[in-house]
Amino acid sequence: MSNKLSGTPKGTPKKKSSGDSNSDSTKSKVKIPRSFITRPSTQLNSKSAAKVYIHQTVLKASDIPIGSLLHVTKEGDNNGVLAIAQPGDQNSPTNIIQVSNTLRSISNIVLGDRLEITKLSSQPSYAINVKVGTASGRTLNDRCVKSIEKLLDEVGIVTPGMQFNKFGIPGLKETDEKEYDTLIIVEVDESPDISKLSLEEDNDENGSFQSFVAPCSLFKRGSTTVTLSTETQADKKYGLPKPTNYSQVGGLQRQIELLKSTIELPLHQPTLFSDFGITPPRGILLHGPPGTGKTMLLRAVASETNAHVLTINGPSIVSKYLGETESALRDIFNEAKKYQPSIIFIDEIDSLAPSRNSDDSGEVESRVVATLLTLMDGVGDSGRLVVVAATNRPNSIDSALRRPGRFDQEVEIGIPDVESRFDILKLQFKKMIKHTLSDEDIFTIASKTHGYVGADLVALCRESVMKTIQNNLKKGGTNQDNLKVTINELEQSLPDIRPSAMREIFLEMPKVYWSDIGGQDELKTKLKEMVQLPLEAAETFKKLGVSSPKGVLLYGPPGCSKTLTAKALATESGVNFLAVKGPEIFNKYVGESERAIREIFRKARAASPSIIFFDEIDALSSDRNGTTTASNNVLTSLLNEIDGVEELKGVVIVAATNRPTEIDTALLRPGRLDRHVYVSPPDFEARLQILENKTQKMSIDSNDIDLKDIAKQTDGCSGAEVVLLCQEAGLAAIMENTEAERVTKVHFQKALNGISRGITEDMLEYYKEFANRSGIEA
Repeated sequence: MSNKLSGTPKGTPKKKSSGDSNSDSTKSKVKIPRSFITRPSTQLNSKSAAKVYIHQTVLKASDIPIGSLLHVTKEGDNNGVLAIAQPGDQNSPTNIIQVSNTLRSISNIVLGDRLEITKLSSQPSYAINVKVGTASGRTLNDRCVKSIEKLLDEVGIVTPGMQFNKFGIPGLKETDEKEYDTLIIVEVDESPDISKLSLEEDNDENGSFQSFVAPCSLFKRGSTTVTLSTETQADKKYGLPKPTNYSQVGGLQRQIELLKSTIELPLHQPTLFSDFGITPPRGILLHGPPGTGKTMLLRAVASETNAHVLTINGPSIVSKYLGETESALRDIFNEAKKYQPSIIFIDEIDSLAPSRNSDDSGEVESRVVATLLTLMDGVGDSGRLVVVAATNRPNSIDSALRRPGRFDQEVEIGIPDVESRFDILKLQFKKMIKHTLSDEDIFTIASKTHGYVGADLVALCRESVMKTIQNNLKKGGTNQDNLKVTINELEQSLPDIRPSAMREIFLEMPKVYWSDIGGQDELKTKLKEMVQLPLEAAETFKKLGVSSPKGVLLYGPPGCSKTLTAKALATESGVNFLAVKGPEIFNKYVGESERAIREIFRKARAASPSIIFFDEIDALSSDRNGTTTASNNVLTSLLNEIDGVEELKGVVIVAATNRPTEIDTALLRPGRLDRHVYVSPPDFEARLQILENKTQKMSIDSNDIDLKDIAKQTDGCSGAEVVLLCQEAGLAAIMENTEAERVTKVHFQKALNGISRGITEDMLEYYKEFANRSGIEA
């Protein structure tokens, strides 16, 4: 067996023959490719399962004898597979390598991948035992052992992850009937004393490392035993690269079905379209926020369709030399036409083909776009070629690409809803295995992760594992085999993972709860009804045909907890919260203020359900009579976003002001800020609750201080003034004695004497007039 495979031993001097001069001239004429294009092997018998076929002139020029062992890797990767060199078709190009499905199954090699080959630096060991299972998990019978031994002896090389399709399994009855299944090598035990190959430190002649995705050994019939197994895969033990298929993509079933119809049919059944006299779809554009699964979907399409796959990463083909980028594009399309059926993937297409009307686009970009347009139009009606592109900035792409005949279909991969998040999390925990979560627990987490994309949910699962390990270490646990992720670790991880859609405008809101706000029970109830209820019971609103309120205006004297109420709403509702400070919107450049408004609403829609809180809304929406053009434009943008042509779904506006009459009446009409809630100064019960909340953390003499009496004396004060009273009392105690241990009644009385009331009768009358004008009782 070793003579058949190993070729000329390393270091053996070769005698020079008369044919050597011809050999030298051949080497000089043949240009050895740096990498080879993967194509399927035309030899479908089991003997050829571990063989790769390369042009004979390349083998000679590379000093690779026929039958020698090769280390085959993807371009730029170190981990490879073991293969036997064989001469390929002499009529094929010199840069082609034909690889069997069996070898491709080990390291997930796709047709069109670029592979590099080197001679093996040392002799592999012989396998002691080979454990074999089937893809279906069925139990093999003893009658299969001889068939398997014969098959593996013909192949010669055994590696975990090898798959042999259509293996005939004798029936259990005493008949000649056979059932067919996919045979998988699950595990290989090597001989420890003969082995020269290691997964980490094998140097070839040039001193570079030769590592393998899994242990590679030789099979010797008679000395290598075959063990039958019920396992269905080898990737768990060896960490083999697993192909991405549709079943691993969660929450995108509708998009997957659309891709199947628009990609697989034109590739494998193009005559279906020509029979009707129409051209099949040629291009598909996937667009959506980062982390939603666009690139993952591309990989799934590549592995599911047995097509020649060519990938273009936007900037990777851009060259500084004139015309080279266009030439690279033409070469890719020519290769795709040559090896049909084929798919061309263009990731981040916005960087390759930006809009030619933008200021950033120059002559080079325009030529690249023109080349891409010409190539897509030149595919032809009968060609089995599809172009799939992905971007998170679809509006930055040249508009000429977004028409029928080029990118016919545009598939949005949006932020997942609660059902899609549940689907993604279920897939993640199915792979995780070590957890105690039920489907109800997973759905609970899915309902709390508004605005999370697929990448965020994967990060959440990873963080929960880290929390589990850390909690175990804190408890002094040494045995980590029995560790399991629980819902507690997942909930602990939620604050650490920020939603990608909100990351640019994320605000670390202080944790304020309804209980932290003294009194205002009616206000809290109204906000729950108007804000939380429509977001949490959106389906019920839809079923009953009731439209939820668009926005709420909180108005009242300064210091009466309008902003504090918004903070509590953000914490208690659990939905995404965007806080906007009125004056920060304005920009000295024309159009930038309006863009800021549009961007806020765009992100709120993407991360819905969400709340946008405008503090000091009067600064943004002053009455348009007598205001500047810039203010008018900002107000117009705000009005259009709240109740314009594009519907505002899953977003509630909460605004706060202490000058409600300054706001333009167009913003206060029904359909915009249609609910006006008066935030009144705190009554006796509210003031008492504020005092109790603030003095909980203070060291006071409870026998001496009567909080009810202080609450009576603060009649007419705002909530902020009551809070200030407690702070002033504490400060008075410190000024009296820097080492004071308690705050006494005297200190509170001193603070009461110095406090000034900001709420006047005229101010209260002003709010009553506004309430009467709005039809709401203040």
